Parts: sequence; structure tokens; C-alpha cells
Amino acid sequence: MAVERSVAVDEMARSQHGLLTSEQAVKALGLSRKNRWVAERRLVSVQPRVFRLAGSPDTWHQGLMAASLAVDGIVSHRSAAELWGLIQPAGYIELSVPYTVNRAVRPPAVVHRIKDLRPGLAVHREGLPVTDAVRTVIDLGLVVPEWLVERAISRGISNRAFEVSQIRVLRDALGRPGRNGTGVVRSILDGDVLLFTKEESELEKRFTGLSRKHSLPTFSLQHEVWAAGRFVARVDAALPDIRLAIEVDGFEHHSTLTAFQHDRSRQNALVALGWTVLRFTWHDVVHQPLEVVRVIERAIARLTAA
Repeated sequence: MAVERSVAVDEMARSQHGLLTSEQAVKALGLSRKNRWVAERRLVSVQPRVFRLAGSPDTWHQGLMAASLAVDGIVSHRSAAELWGLIQPAGYIELSVPYTVNRAVRPPAVVHRIKDLRPGLAVHREGLPVTDAVRTVIDLGLVVPEWLVERAISRGISNRAFEVSQIRVLRDALGRPGRNGTGVVRSILDGDVLLFTKEESELEKRFTGLSRKHSLPTFSLQHEVWAAGRFVARVDAALPDIRLAIEVDGFEHHSTLTAFQHDRSRQNALVALGWTVLRFTWHDVVHQPLEVVRVIERAIARLTAA
């Protein structure tokens, strides 16, 4: 019977990143045996009413699960953004619970009490309950600067985690005085510097077509360039191995003074890092595709030879 109970404990803990709640341990082992396991350090307390099975690795995912089990919460804000690949990993442990819940967690975990946290909001990602990507981006506006939210939105669109229209719908549904997250997102979406619309999907179609028809290498679309851990630029298409960046300028998003300055600053930063930047207009792509291909082929030949 003891062996059977140990197997049951192992199986239960394995499904929860090596963790058991106090209630689960009592059910699997019985109260007296559970207390003995704690005294023998076979169960190690990591959060109120949550224990780690001795020998299981102490990981970031385990920390998130422990906090989630302790408060019956949903992984959210920066932690959710990391799980969705929207921000650079930093090991935050943040969760959301309904506003009426008032349970404590141990640092470094942080719990946000949210009035509009509806049942069924969580999805599961990497074995954890987490806010969906759209809600995550809006919550992110409560805890990080606007420029980082803007970057997260751009990355989410690039990764197809969501579309702008989905962000707008939820922003409008959640928007209310005092909720800064929706205000930050509204400011970004209403600005003229964030350069994404239906052009991205159309750009993908055009360059995929060019690549296949003319045997060009496969482009990395909406490619992010980083240097020394810092974000430099996001380019329309790239061949990273030879540092060739391709930008396609649509008048609608490049006609303001702010956008013009933004484009030039990005290009200067890329050139300083050794990138070659080719710029085409939509007229070039639509009406002179063969010339676009020839220019790209010459650049590839030159950079490959170098």
C-alpha cells in the first residue's frame, strides 16, 4: 500500500511540475504520513499549502505553478507575456485572481486582484493556466512602459498570437476610467509609429511568391534584430545569415514626420551593425517584381562572396 501511495504521489506531482497541494498530499498519503514526509523533508514547503516533492527540479515553471496552486490563480502580466514569447525572459512570477480573493503568496510571486477576471479566461500553456495572448498584452500595460507593450504587440502579431482587431475589441470591452492597461494599448494603436496592418499578410504573400517563383532563399518575415541583449529593429524581411534586410514602404504608414524619422533611425542602427538594407515601394513590388528580384539577387551574390 505504501508503494502504491508513493506512485500515486509521483504521478500527481509530475503533472504539476513536481508539486502537491496540502489537500492532495493528505488525500494520497493520509494526514499522519503527509506530516511525516514534511518532517523528513520529502515534501518541501514552497508556498502556503503547496509542497515540492524532494528531488524535483526547482524551475521557473514550478514557481509559477506553486503560486497558481496557492491562490488558485491564473498566470498573467509579465509571466504570461514570457510564456507567449512577447517579452524577453526575466523570470517574473505574476498571477491574477478575482478581486474577492485575498490569499497571500511568498515573494517573489506577485498576485494581482482583478475585478473583471471572468471564469474561463485561462488557457493552458506549457502545463500552466495562463491568460490568453490578447488579455496578456492589455494587462502588460499595467506593469511595463509603453514602449515595451508596443514591442510585445508587434511581436505577437509577427508570431500570429493575435490580430490588431482582437486587441481593439477587448480593449474597448475592458476600457474604463482608472484601468491604465487599456489606456496604454489605446495610445499605441491610435499612434502613427506602430507599423503594422494588413500590409504584413500581403507582404508575406508577395515575398513568398517571389521566393518560390525565382528560387530566392527563404526570407525571415517581420524579423527582429537584437544586439547585446537590446532590441534594434524589426524589418519586413531578412536573410539574417548575410545580414540583408528588406523594407517595403507603403505611403500610408511612412508619410508622417514621426514615421519618416523612425525609419531613418532604424536604418542607421542596422547599417552600423553591418546590415545591408534594401528599400522598395509597394509600386516596385506590385508593378516591377522582376527588377526587385534582380536587385535582391545582386545583393545576395555580393554579400555571399564577401
